[in-house]
Amino acid sequence: MDFRKQVIMYSQKHQLISGRDRLLVACSGGADSITLLTFLNQQKDFLGIEIGCIHANHGLRGEESDEDERFVENLCHNLNISFHRKKLPINDILIRENGNLQDICRRERYHFFEEVMKKSKYNKLAVAHHADDQVESVLMGLTRGTRTNGMLSKRSFGKAKLIRPFLSVTRKQIEHYLNQQHITYREDSSNKKDTYTRNRFRHHIVPLVQEENPNVAAAISQWTHQQQQDEQLLQKLAMNEYEKIILSTSLHSLSIDIQLFRRIEIALQKRVVLLILKYLYPNESLWLSHDLINQIHSQCLERDGSSEIHLPKGRKVFRHYSTMLFSFDEAKSSPLLTPIILVTGEWVAAGFNLRIKVCNRDDAFCFDEGWYVTLEQRELPIHMRGRQSGDRLLLKGMKDSKRLSRLMIDEKVPRHIRKEVPVLETQLGEIIGLPGVRLGSRFTKHPHDGWTHKFMIEKETTNPEEESIC
Repeated sequence: MDFRKQVIMYSQKHQLISGRDRLLVACSGGADSITLLTFLNQQKDFLGIEIGCIHANHGLRGEESDEDERFVENLCHNLNISFHRKKLPINDILIRENGNLQDICRRERYHFFEEVMKKSKYNKLAVAHHADDQVESVLMGLTRGTRTNGMLSKRSFGKAKLIRPFLSVTRKQIEHYLNQQHITYREDSSNKKDTYTRNRFRHHIVPLVQEENPNVAAAISQWTHQQQQDEQLLQKLAMNEYEKIILSTSLHSLSIDIQLFRRIEIALQKRVVLLILKYLYPNESLWLSHDLINQIHSQCLERDGSSEIHLPKGRKVFRHYSTMLFSFDEAKSSPLLTPIILVTGEWVAAGFNLRIKVCNRDDAFCFDEGWYVTLEQRELPIHMRGRQSGDRLLLKGMKDSKRLSRLMIDEKVPRHIRKEVPVLETQLGEIIGLPGVRLGSRFTKHPHDGWTHKFMIEKETTNPEEESIC
């Protein structure tokens, strides 16, 4: 089938693009994303859309990364496409957090995409994952032992949508289209290395599968589509059952009625367990293996006595006859040992699946809803630290400050996570708030005379469905 016709038909079938959409196209400069950008630009009048381009420079390959950025910028200039770019401080973040490079790249990249979409009012983010990427994702998921229904053609992305118009076409079709259109692109040297899991599957595993079935991409595409339809129904049914068995919930803990759980259809029981684990581990699909789900499921079916199960990252499950409590391990809960400075304009993880960003009154990116406060220069920068004995916070409407230990009792913060609640403190040593619990009297929800800074506190939105290349 003709490349254009195949992509358009897929888009119409899955309702990916509508007239008057404002699409932001993520473009690294590689073959896949350059094809997506140029294709959508060629079809924008036919589709009745506006497009912009966004490029995240991770700075991991030195001059090569900068050349990628200049290449995409020049292409957008020649095609008269709005261009958004940012050099992400990945190395600095990696040193500070000592985390996984790919996870950090993905998180920072998508945070940048989301900020630009909000500011420039794009309603959809278009990414260039194709049918061969789908094969890799499915095989990687099966190898890890995690539930895998492949990448979705569209999903929620903050308040907007993320779409994948190329999921029905293969890399070979994309290369053929590039040759026909005489379009140049950049080669990422890191794609040739076997350092990343996806590269190893791409270089060694997928070619073997393609030898067995040259049409494996089409077969996997059909299979994932059917799986996703089935899973959508099963998840809806599982959610209904999940809501029936919950006895109580709090920050990263919940308890369930085991007797009600046993009445759930067997086909839904493990999906209910998965919903519980996703509550405890938001955006951490790495831990959601079949073995872990099976272990929790088995304990839910036990009828005798009590038991205790250790979960990843210090969490525990306590079973006591007809009740099961999922919570943090209190002994392993620890405060922020090193204060974190809130750098203007940068999102910082604040625990409990929250992130926080502070901006100045005159900053161009200060557009999200937030909390307003007046700060003197000598009070800056604000830093975030762990709770200490004797800490107090002045709340609105009160004459005297309140002990944080008492405040967290009143706010019903579970005992086993109180040590992990972050504290916002000025350079003068004044505590002004507890993100996710309460902010102090100096904050207002609406702008007030003389406000100088705005704090944005929200839930993380990144939803990594697959391991992507930086």
